[in-house]
Amino acid sequence: MRCRPFLAVIALMSFAFFSARPAGAQSASALDGRPSSGTGTAAAPVDSPLPSAEEIVARYEAATGAREVKEAFTTRFVKGLYQSEDSSGFAGIEQFSKSPNKRYSKISFTNGITVREVCDGKSAWIEDPIGGVHGYTGAALESRLRAASFGNGEGLLNLNMAGRVTGVTQVGAHATYEVHFSPEKKYSLIVYFDTTSGLIARADDVFQRDNGPYTVQTFFDDYRPIDGLNVPFKFRHVEKGSIYTIRVTQIKNNPAVDDSLFVKPYTRAAAQQ
Repeated sequence: MRCRPFLAVIALMSFAFFSARPAGAQSASALDGRPSSGTGTAAAPVDSPLPSAEEIVARYEAATGAREVKEAFTTRFVKGLYQSEDSSGFAGIEQFSKSPNKRYSKISFTNGITVREVCDGKSAWIEDPIGGVHGYTGAALESRLRAASFGNGEGLLNLNMAGRVTGVTQVGAHATYEVHFSPEKKYSLIVYFDTTSGLIARADDVFQRDNGPYTVQTFFDDYRPIDGLNVPFKFRHVEKGSIYTIRVTQIKNNPAVDDSLFVKPYTRAAAQQ
C-alpha cells in the first residue's frame, strides 16, 4: 500500500494533549504563528543529585494540571499538517477524540486520496482509499489503544506509576531527566522530562515481542497555551522506519462528536464471514 508511511501518523495527535492544563474555557482555535511557550532549554545539572521519579512526576503534574484534564474536557477536534522526514510528502490531518478512549482520524493527501484510521476503544483499524478495512494487531494495536486514551495521560503517562530515574539525557536542545516506567510485563515507557519546565520532550513506548522490541518514539516541542492548556504544536514520530513531523494548526475542545464516527464500516469481507 503506497500510503503505508502515513498509517501511524494519527497516534501522535492524541499524545499531544497528555501535557495539558485545563481552564474554564470550553473551546479554542489556534493557528501557527502564535507566540510559543516552548519546553525551555537548559544545560544538564552538574554535580547535582537527581530528583526522584515521584518528584519529577509531581512537578509535571503541577506544571500541567494533568489530572484535571479528563474532567474539564470530554471531546476534542484537532487539525494539523503532516510532513515526511525528507519533505517529499505532505497531508492534511483531522481528528476527533471522545472520552474515554475513542478516536477518529482522517488523512487527506494532495492528490485527493483520503485515508481514515479509527479506534473504538477495543479495536483499531484503517480504511484504505478503495474502501478496504485493515485491522491493527499486536504491538501496533496496543500502541493505538494507548494513544486513544483521552484525558489525563493514561495513554502516555499514568501519574500513579512507579518510575526509575536513570540520569540526564539531551533530547535535541533540551536537557531532560530520563525516567523509566514498567507498568506491564512486556511493556515499558521511557519519558524524558525537560529539566527546566518539567514538560515532556520525548516519550518512548517499548513493546517486547518474540521477534524483538517494537518501539514507538514521540518527540514534543513548540508548546503553546490553549484554553489554559500547555500543548505541543510540533512533534515527531518514529515507528518501524516511518519518520514524520506533525504541526498542529487548530484545536477545539468539547465539540459535539457523534458516536457513529467510531463504528466499523460494513465491508464485503465482513459479509462473507
